[in-house]
Amino acid sequence: MRDVLCSSSPVIDFVYTMRVRQLCDELMVDIFSRLPSKTLLRCRSLSKSWCSYLATPDFIRMHSSRFPQKLLIRHRTYHENEEGEFEGFYTLHSEDQLPLCPTRGYIGIPQLEFPFTYSTIVGSCDGIICLFDYNDNHITLWNPSIRRTLILPDCPRRCYSASEIGFGYDPITDDHKVVSVPGVIGEDVETPYVYSIKKNAWCAVSSPMPVYRRVSLKSRACFVSGALHWLVQLYGAREFFIMKFDLSKHVFSHVPSPEPRWTKGPTAVHGCLAVVTEQSLTENWIWVRRGDSWCVVFKLKEAEEADDLRGALQLGTTGVLVFDMCFGFQVYNPKRGAYPRLVDFNHDSFLLEICQCDETLRLLDMGTSC
Repeated sequence: MRDVLCSSSPVIDFVYTMRVRQLCDELMVDIFSRLPSKTLLRCRSLSKSWCSYLATPDFIRMHSSRFPQKLLIRHRTYHENEEGEFEGFYTLHSEDQLPLCPTRGYIGIPQLEFPFTYSTIVGSCDGIICLFDYNDNHITLWNPSIRRTLILPDCPRRCYSASEIGFGYDPITDDHKVVSVPGVIGEDVETPYVYSIKKNAWCAVSSPMPVYRRVSLKSRACFVSGALHWLVQLYGAREFFIMKFDLSKHVFSHVPSPEPRWTKGPTAVHGCLAVVTEQSLTENWIWVRRGDSWCVVFKLKEAEEADDLRGALQLGTTGVLVFDMCFGFQVYNPKRGAYPRLVDFNHDSFLLEICQCDETLRLLDMGTSC
């Protein structure tokens, strides 16, 4: 049995020895759930029964809960390759490895190849990154932990930007879903569609969208508490709403903005829906929605933060906020009040996108290896 392993390591040697000694299955499950995804891929060769069990939804959920959330940063180079394309790559960071120091920013941080040329990040959920290819109009799901991709079948309606796509998790059916909505919404609106990973198919949404005189999407979708949220703006007015889509019920609704000021977002803060409003040229507020009401949780008065702030991302365990600025990304620690900037990988590249990414086995027996 040991000979079927492609390569050996101390961890696999230990697991093999424990199996030979007929340890109880409960202890074996606990051991497996603490192993990195790449090691588990090799451990699946131990036996057919373990190969099947390691792909079950219950084990995948348990395994994901054992590992802290990480931050995936997409970089873009300034130079074109032989095909005339700007190359991209990713770096994967734990929360205590944020690249804040120019001299040690990326030491010990793994670099991942970017397996897509014309794609941009739509969103991430449970370790799966949703990407939109704006050249070929393809939507791809990517798990960088196990290097697997799933190219979705073509959506019945054509998408023209990443803002028209949302990605999230349906807790009722234990299913990940992709939603396609029109970029401009009025009385005569295109039909939205939902893709289900379990069904591997698109279906039209029968629930009507909120009726607006005419609005446009002003943000990418944000997944919070089983629903996707888009910021929309009324044409010809500085009036903002949040369009909500329940991934379990497939029902649209809308949430009022905290106040009629220039609004950015939405995002997730403290596990709740949040938005950023521009109170003045030198001040931004971050609002969180609890129940049916909004409350201010952060007031950012420093001029360097208030100017050109496009959005915020809160890290899972530390509560640190990463601000998306027009000139880059900055980190805000609410306890220390510090504003260090994330440094570029090198002088030939710049930070393009940031998203959270879990260690997970999802998509294990789906799609193709990249």
